[in-house]
Amino acid sequence: MRDKLKQALEELQNELTQMGSHEPKLQKLADDVQVALKESAADVPLVDSLRDAAEAFEAHHPQLTALINNVMTSLSNIGI
Repeated sequence: MRDKLKQALEELQNELTQMGSHEPKLQKLADDVQVALKESAADVPLVDSLRDAAEAFEAHHPQLTALINNVMTSLSNIGI
């Protein structure tokens, strides 16, 4: 996994851990991020979870949304 993507995923994982995962979309995103970090690969379910979370939490969680956008940019840069 590219270093920048891995770093962005780790930052997102840390933010999700600090927030807790009381909402189902956040829990799914946290699970998908954890799988992507363990497998050293980002797949389509992660991309879908990122898009859903960015849309759902943009107004209430701007820092989380910024981290999600960083991960999506990193994925785009490596062609995913």
